[in-house]
Amino acid sequence: MRLPAGVEMDAEALGEPRSLVGVAMLLQQVQTQLSTSEHALEQFTMALLEDIQGLERSYPGVPGPARVVLAMMVCWVPARYGFEHAQPLAMWRWLHSAFGPPVAADAGDTEIDLAPLDGALRDETFGVAAQAALIMLAPVLFHLNNTAQSADELAGQLSPVVLTLCGDRLAQGPEQRVEAAAHLLTYLMGRQRREEACALGHELEAYLYARPGSPLAGALAVLLAGAQPSVTHREPAVIARWALDRLDLNPYTALSLKTITAVRMDPGERGAYFPGVVSQLEAVAALVEREQDAAQLSRDRGTLLSMSGPMLHTLLQEGDHDRLMQWLSIWHGVAPDQRRRKRCVVLAAGGRGWFRPGTAPAGGDDAPLVRLTAAMNAALGRSLVTKGLHISALTTPATGCKHDAYAPELEAALEDYLDTADLADFARAEKADAFVSLLPSLIPVQALLARRQGPVLPLAVSLRQPLPDRPVRSVQLWCGQAPFTRAEAEVLATVFSYAGIRCDVVGPDEVSRSSFLAAYQQDDYDVIWVAAHGRHPMLAPDESSILLSSSEQVPLQELAAAVVPSTAERRLLVLNTCDSAAANAQGPYDDFGLARSVTSPGQAVVGHLWPVPGGAAVVFGALLACELADGNGFAEAFEAALCAFQGPWHNLAYQFEGRGVGAEIAEALHDFRDPTLLDWGSPAFLE
Repeated sequence: MRLPAGVEMDAEALGEPRSLVGVAMLLQQVQTQLSTSEHALEQFTMALLEDIQGLERSYPGVPGPARVVLAMMVCWVPARYGFEHAQPLAMWRWLHSAFGPPVAADAGDTEIDLAPLDGALRDETFGVAAQAALIMLAPVLFHLNNTAQSADELAGQLSPVVLTLCGDRLAQGPEQRVEAAAHLLTYLMGRQRREEACALGHELEAYLYARPGSPLAGALAVLLAGAQPSVTHREPAVIARWALDRLDLNPYTALSLKTITAVRMDPGERGAYFPGVVSQLEAVAALVEREQDAAQLSRDRGTLLSMSGPMLHTLLQEGDHDRLMQWLSIWHGVAPDQRRRKRCVVLAAGGRGWFRPGTAPAGGDDAPLVRLTAAMNAALGRSLVTKGLHISALTTPATGCKHDAYAPELEAALEDYLDTADLADFARAEKADAFVSLLPSLIPVQALLARRQGPVLPLAVSLRQPLPDRPVRSVQLWCGQAPFTRAEAEVLATVFSYAGIRCDVVGPDEVSRSSFLAAYQQDDYDVIWVAAHGRHPMLAPDESSILLSSSEQVPLQELAAAVVPSTAERRLLVLNTCDSAAANAQGPYDDFGLARSVTSPGQAVVGHLWPVPGGAAVVFGALLACELADGNGFAEAFEAALCAFQGPWHNLAYQFEGRGVGAEIAEALHDFRDPTLLDWGSPAFLE
């Protein structure tokens, strides 16, 4: 057993609950110290679990329930780390390791025999310790299931036990049990287990009013006041106002409560109350914007957006475009003088992915979203983790492999989820300038609209007013070590040279991380174009990168930290790589991805939502280059290229032959002869 220096271990110590818990707490202290290095914490914990597995041989006298308790307590620190750092795979792994054999980082789905846990909970000697350890892990378990719809079987099996443990004199605490009860309540409401939810809600309400000084009071007030339908004796609005008047609230909790209060008002009363809510939103947004780490900033913005969900729904329902855009701009840290001035259409998630003002769904019908998630997971071999599902949607591991056999099923699910025909009509009628999408980030809105001949509007990611496009006079092409990059270089060089546009090619033998980042921060080119590999692990977006070669890559963190030159016009960045336009889709909205993190008023970005075959990448790149060479603006060039990308194969062949690049693109075009949605649906334009 790996213990802190000076700590003795023997069968006697492990065979008595008090000393066993003492050993576990010492181990947790070491784990907490190691948590500054996630890798060190992982190695230490896995070594502990292996030793616990071997206790039956090394210390035969140690009871089985003792081993169960020790494993749960050892897994608590890394599971809680995943909980606090929004890492669903880490939560999933350590929860499963706590209740069963140790789970490797890249393990697939695993079944767990909960009989040993059941025995430990019923054990006369170790039952109390087992109950305490389960309560410690319960917030992680139900949070994971509520936000990432994973560990569904575990949550279902353990919810009756945790409900029994939490429902006994909850008003007296302790806080760990109250926290577990709060996450369990959310789980019960999501499962429409109304009677149990109300019973637990009444207990939490009693705790809130009896213990207003508790550190959990603010979070409980938000939970109980925001529950729909109500699970409390008092009216939710009464709880919200009481909490605002009586509790010592942090700015985030105050915003949630003010938002809940506002959305329950009639429109006239809400109009008078709205400036105060906006002021609170501005205060919280200012705190969020202080974050220097790009990944954490994105996660914090996602949390902020999820807190304001009820207000967004209300403004969408009422068609209040001005207040909606004001709210969204503040959320994204955009100053009033930088906001987009032209009209945008906001796409919001729900039972359906698009609804006109006045027709917003009341909620509860997640069938189209469940169908979409299942189809997306099947077709892309990854996880589209979206709040509101009642099925397990966490694919482990998230490989990113595409399965063309599921493309028709995915396309049908997308059509069921997103009413593209109505959306196209509405966008035209509104004379919209862009989309603001709050949908799960892998949905190919632009490609679906192009197929219906609808307006392929830019996705307004930065929410700032973009600068005018630069005329394309110079292009720098970075060719990584990926299939078809040579063909892409030949096509682009020919197309741009015929148009009198300078095209400088950095070949596979010359590319490096440092040289790319240096060039990226210079103002020497109107278009920077990357033809290479790309990766975006959906459940670990911080590890995204542009793979220039086997030894040279540009990490997302470094790309996001690089400075785009400040000019009066914007340039275009083309990331013709796999996954470049993808973004994290876990739980709350999150815009951390290669293209999304570097889009700004001074830089528009074209990328791909998912893995793109080499042939498809070259064909689309050639079409985009042709449109840019003809002098079209960035958005117009993208729309024309995306529409042509979905045209008949012979039209593409004829067009490229007319451009003098028929021979150069022949092989790539042949590979693109029978494309599916997974080929033509990937490109995205962000500004």
